[in-house]
Amino acid sequence: MRIARLCTGLILGMLCLGTLCLCLSAEMSAQEMTVTGQLTRVMAIGGESTGWTIQLDSEATIDGKQVPSIEVDSRKTKKLEKLENKHVEATGLLSHRHGVETGERTILALSSIKEAQVTAQAPANQAPAQTAPVSLVGSEWLLEDLGGQGVIDTIQPTLTFPEAGRVAGNGSCNRFFGPAEMSGNTIKLGPLASSRMACPEAAMNQEKKYLDALQTAERFEQNDADLLIYCKGFEKPLRFTRKPNRSSTAP
Repeated sequence: MRIARLCTGLILGMLCLGTLCLCLSAEMSAQEMTVTGQLTRVMAIGGESTGWTIQLDSEATIDGKQVPSIEVDSRKTKKLEKLENKHVEATGLLSHRHGVETGERTILALSSIKEAQVTAQAPANQAPAQTAPVSLVGSEWLLEDLGGQGVIDTIQPTLTFPEAGRVAGNGSCNRFFGPAEMSGNTIKLGPLASSRMACPEAAMNQEKKYLDALQTAERFEQNDADLLIYCKGFEKPLRFTRKPNRSSTAP
């Protein structure tokens, strides 16, 4: 009996120790962070992303990488809608999520968010090209011209920038996604991955030309209405027009 009780005590002790270690590990991995920047709405790919990101006032180091923005999540969606496109101060816990299209990404689960005054402004003589890459985050575009060739109106390809460092869209038939690197007015997209649905030959041909062009992108020009992407081997750029925001078209 004494041996049985001793064994039972040892097992319970090991279970308690294991539980304590798990709790300590969870507490150590949960990192609280406070950031400031502009809150913007982004496209939620397949329901995998939260639909909100903060363009940081200055790059932050997260998981050993310098990032210009961070995706945020909050149950108080109405409050986020009221603060859309405003300068905010947000506090929350960092967590990691994984999506089929978005891959692994860091999320700031908000515990508080409020409007904040801008404490620093960019110099007046700062080159516009330095801020252009940030302005693409959260934007959606429709392809109007494929390097001097028209596009099929009924299957118009799209291009979106759901978050910093990521690109996605519809090629004509299949969804595609992949990394995006931007510095100044230079841009590099891909390698791109896509779904594998079969569509009519015209759509498949247009999709192949479009995705091949995107993966040779070298530089871009962007304003409020148009986006031009210059690709290697094309005399003319890919020309896009901005898609209206869903929020602006909602009744």
